[in-house]
Amino acid sequence: MTAPLSRRLRRLLDAVMYGLAVTAVMFVVGAALGLGFVLVFGGGDVLITVKFWLFLVGILMFGYSTFQLRPSRPWKTEEGEDGKLKVTRTEPKGEVVGAREETTFQATIQRIPPLSWYSLPPDQRWSVGAKLFVASLVVLLTSFTMEFVFGVRV
Repeated sequence: MTAPLSRRLRRLLDAVMYGLAVTAVMFVVGAALGLGFVLVFGGGDVLITVKFWLFLVGILMFGYSTFQLRPSRPWKTEEGEDGKLKVTRTEPKGEVVGAREETTFQATIQRIPPLSWYSLPPDQRWSVGAKLFVASLVVLLTSFTMEFVFGVRV
């Protein structure tokens, strides 16, 4: 019998598995695009298309996830009846933009071992923005590895 993992390790495992799953899906999409280019235009290399696709998607995901990790505002503004703005301080909740509901994609990933053995409820996992940030790093690392380790160059 294995010892139970701490909550921090299970959260990290959830984020890494999410990153690997997103990378696998983006790799398949890039391969389909590359194969389509080869069939339509009659030249090129599928792996080069995949590498560029992963780089582009990784950069876009990095920007979007960084935007999603913004903290909630410490104030809110309301317009009064006299037309003046009223600024009120809100209590810091430590929340980030985005919801903690589980999507179909995340539920599918939760069924993949080892997450099925060490699962967490959705409200105890990292936010979607944090998992997208990890996924963007994995996607960019895959693109980097394809070029500098496996020699997929133009």
